Amino acid sequence: MSFEHDKRVIVYPNYLDNRKTVAQGRRIPKELGELPPAAAVPSAPNAIEIYECIINGLKLEAEAEMKSYPRDWMVPGRVRVKLRGEDGSLANPDIPTRRALLLKVAELVPRHPGRVNGRPKAVAAAAEKVAQQAAGGSGAGSSKQQQQQHGGKKKSSKKK
Repeated sequence: MSFEHDKRVIVYPNYLDNRKTVAQGRRIPKELGELPPAAAVPSAPNAIEIYECIINGLKLEAEAEMKSYPRDWMVPGRVRVKLRGEDGSLANPDIPTRRALLLKVAELVPRHPGRVNGRPKAVAAAAEKVAQQAAGGSGAGSSKQQQQQHGGKKKSSKKK
């Protein structure tokens, strides 16, 4: 019985997260990281976004797996990508190496259809909601809000 080595390249989300340090697993320059500098709320790419960018954008054969990165096991998911065919020829001549793959994926993730301005839609919607509340809630607030801030019930003004 012989063991055959899996020759696919593994991509973890930490490789593309510009909030991570090199010691934490980032493999590309921070300037080329997943987020544009104007993004107010940072967000890491997830394995599904990476997978869809590789399949749809780069037209490479890939498989998403629910495994975790050993350095940061709280971030789920990884993607296995086949860069070469069975005969050893490149599947995509523009992507000869793992590093070239990471750089191309880092370009594609901010333009993923599930993102708005480089951020996940849920994060963008939450940021928009907070911005609207901040713009509209500049008044003194309702008495109910004031009650909650001061610990509950209104004090009665009865004199003894």
